[in-house]
Amino acid sequence: MGVKNRKLILLFTIVLCVVFSQQILVYGASRSSTDEFDAEYFTSVIDMINNKYRGEIDGKKLIEGALKGMLDTLDPYTTYYNTEETNDFYNDMKGTFEGIGVTLEKRDEYVVVIKVFSSSPAEKAGIIPGDRIISVNGKSIVGVSVEEATSLIKGKAGTTVNLEILRGERNEVLKIKVYREKIEISPVEYEIKNGICYLKIDSFNANTDKYVTQALKETDKQNVTKVILDLRNNPGGEVAQAVAVASKFVPKGLITKLDFKSEDIMDLEYVSDLEKQKYKVVVLVNGESASASEIVAGAIQDSGAGVLIGTKTFGKAKVQSLIPVLTPEASKKYERLLGVRIVDGYNLMVKYGIFPQDDEILGTMKITTGVYSTPKGRIIDGVGLTPDIIIDDPAPVNGIDINSLQKLSVTWKPDLNNSGIDIYYAEKILKALGYDVDTPDAFLDEKTYQAISKFRTDKKLYPGGVLDFTTQKALNAEMENLILKYDKQYAKAIEILNGK
Repeated sequence: MGVKNRKLILLFTIVLCVVFSQQILVYGASRSSTDEFDAEYFTSVIDMINNKYRGEIDGKKLIEGALKGMLDTLDPYTTYYNTEETNDFYNDMKGTFEGIGVTLEKRDEYVVVIKVFSSSPAEKAGIIPGDRIISVNGKSIVGVSVEEATSLIKGKAGTTVNLEILRGERNEVLKIKVYREKIEISPVEYEIKNGICYLKIDSFNANTDKYVTQALKETDKQNVTKVILDLRNNPGGEVAQAVAVASKFVPKGLITKLDFKSEDIMDLEYVSDLEKQKYKVVVLVNGESASASEIVAGAIQDSGAGVLIGTKTFGKAKVQSLIPVLTPEASKKYERLLGVRIVDGYNLMVKYGIFPQDDEILGTMKITTGVYSTPKGRIIDGVGLTPDIIIDDPAPVNGIDINSLQKLSVTWKPDLNNSGIDIYYAEKILKALGYDVDTPDAFLDEKTYQAISKFRTDKKLYPGGVLDFTTQKALNAEMENLILKYDKQYAKAIEILNGK
């Protein structure tokens, strides 16, 4: 049995979602069709292609194209992955990978950095959100897909990648060498302050419960029992991780139920064994809270374990399965051996105890197979969860997303013409406060220097544009004030937990 296939067979849940006792599962949305598929007609089309097309035909690519085309017609979450895409998907769910530690998205013709992970090689090299990557190892990536850019940037730990980056309104071109490392992604951030633990979960990867457990251990150590659980913009992840997190807040009883179409897959119930609720919890949600985050939020709401604040959630509650697809050669091989035609690699393993080799797997189908419900039996797919207290999402303040602000590290003192991540976040805070700075770009130019100097004067500090420790602490305090003032969802959570 190949190493790659061991990854496919690991019973982890993704919501996406994994069901440990049965198969790899993921969440999406589904739409059924009443039209029967005519297999003989499809075979005739293949025969026609083979007969008419004048040129080389790659049978594997033809089949993969057909699989992808068919699955892509079913719903937005059902698709076909080749072996490389399958491994990338698995690594995303696992929460570890070898690379530089950024999240990318496509904006117009550019691949843009939208997140830099803390302590990652990218952060150490000075890459910041908003950077537009224009070349990788001398090859232009302007106009390419995020997937193609990612495949060029990632690589084995210990190797390097040379990036050309376009930064800021000045379109300054920077050449940056980044050392790739093995990175474990923590999707959890927390802060304990004024008797409240603020716990933000970006996604539910394989590391989520570990980091939530660490955060709550520190919370317990400080005898804090009030928790803000921020699930805003959390798109989902592994169901087992979502259940593990929910079990820390939801008293003994049902967390979620998975209901499958096929009789070959047993319906599953996940429950909490928590005898006594430890924390008073408020959950923050919005329209981008989906899948696994809705499992947690729904269980907390239905059980009465906490209060939901924000806007209606996304509404993504259907279950999908990751199914390894055998190559045509492997399918024929096992038909001769077993007397039955089989393309489902998972069934080959479960029903016959045969584990296919790496080269016997063509790719993976991610296909809708069921639906999940909340403890009270609600099926929220396409509907979402309605918060107990509806408060609009915070609007940008002077063009700055208030929830994108981060505290300065107070570890060094940037001066004129210096660059660094602390300068980037200082510029964001200053801009949100209304000071005259250009688009944040991590470069302390003359304009930023003057804005810092004015801020220092306004705070009755010595004039000057150096980001010294006193200035950084003052900016951090102002950041907290901005969040309390403009993030009404967060402010309401504080109010409820403090009994006001």
